[in-house]
Amino acid sequence: MSLDEEQEHRSRVTTQHMRMLAYIVAGCVFAAGVYSGFYDTNVIIIIPLTVLIPWGQRFLAEWLRDKYPQQGENVLMMTDAIAAGFGIAAAGYSLVPTMVFAGLLLTSAMAFGNIFMLTLTGFVMLFGSLVGGLVFGFTPIPFEGTPAPLVLVAIGGFTLFVGLSAFYIREQARGLLAAKNKILDQQEQAIQLSRKLVKYLPPQVWESIFSGKRDAKLQNNRKKLSVFFSDIKDFTVMTDEMSPDAVTEILSVYFEHMAKIALKYGGTIDKFIGDAILIFFGDPGTKGAKEDAVACVSMAIDMRKMMQVLRQKWVSMGVEMPLHVRMGITTGYCHVGNFGCESRMDYTIIGRDANLAARLQNAAEPDEILISNDTYLLVRDKIMCREKGTVRLKGIGEPVQVWQVVDFRTDVGLNQTWIEHELDGFAMLMDINKVKNYDKERIVQALESAAQRLKAKRIV
Repeated sequence: MSLDEEQEHRSRVTTQHMRMLAYIVAGCVFAAGVYSGFYDTNVIIIIPLTVLIPWGQRFLAEWLRDKYPQQGENVLMMTDAIAAGFGIAAAGYSLVPTMVFAGLLLTSAMAFGNIFMLTLTGFVMLFGSLVGGLVFGFTPIPFEGTPAPLVLVAIGGFTLFVGLSAFYIREQARGLLAAKNKILDQQEQAIQLSRKLVKYLPPQVWESIFSGKRDAKLQNNRKKLSVFFSDIKDFTVMTDEMSPDAVTEILSVYFEHMAKIALKYGGTIDKFIGDAILIFFGDPGTKGAKEDAVACVSMAIDMRKMMQVLRQKWVSMGVEMPLHVRMGITTGYCHVGNFGCESRMDYTIIGRDANLAARLQNAAEPDEILISNDTYLLVRDKIMCREKGTVRLKGIGEPVQVWQVVDFRTDVGLNQTWIEHELDGFAMLMDINKVKNYDKERIVQALESAAQRLKAKRIV
């Protein structure tokens, strides 16, 4: 049984118990009145009705819950109001029984209803008392003649009803609080679990799944994508000479920095394959084929610059062999979506251009970015490229026009903002646009100090 079903069941049982208790109190009032001679003996017929009516209402509630689940409790409350009105008339409109019957009814209406229900219940009770007056007569019994046993039973019964109502309501509130805390615990567990699971999916994918824009089912679409594939040159040869822990650390640092750059430009990280990375632009979200292609190539340029920084870090870690990345990019139509089976699926891309990006990467020189002609036509106004002619690639039937990415056009010639130089034992990478005024003097001093130390050092 779910928490909602459990709470609904508990509320329903509480309402039934309180209704039955109210009718028992009414029966005791009539029994005390007959016993003390305050009522005629013909009123005895009402006493068994105070037991039969709530039992009948129980079966009525089951029927209403199946047929009219929203209005069931309201109908039962109206039958209680009519019964209370008849009880008031049968009690001869005597003050104490009238107040007790009205109090029992209105207390239930306030506890399990709302202001509208309370008002409506009062009017229906009044109507029931008028109809009951046609049956039992409209002659009120004076208050002075009310016997003490009847008053004691009426007030005692009402007090018991109110006390038990408060107890039931308190228990129900405690149950609701416990259920709320249980739900919060389950939500926290679900959040913690989702935080772990989302690391196995691209952020764009799990965001679309959690927002309801995408279903976790086998489906795919044909879309125009810009596909990026990169690989570390001779990584397998290098790892043969290193311990597994060192290899793991190098790859972790490499993937961490490359992933941050990919997410910065909005790329969807498809997968890590050994030391290779497959990233695509254009799904789940897209800014258009041109903007996607520019973002993809811009990402590759930033990755190449980041590799200069990482190479120096790896040298400090004792990696003797310099690490260089080859990258390939192409733009074209691929099938993208969930592939696999219902029990295990993978969000990925399939198509010629996904293959072509891997082949371009394989044909690239170390630290070179090769792009297809389709990509070049989309980025040429923002990215400086150099034509490399047509090449034949393994698995691709026709020769492919290939372009080499040089840099952003804003970073070429007199407008160059990046200053980079790399030699054995020396690497410099600086983006002038990102240098703050308060850091400029410190950078100049550091460069001058390094230059003086280099000039003073005698190199054999």
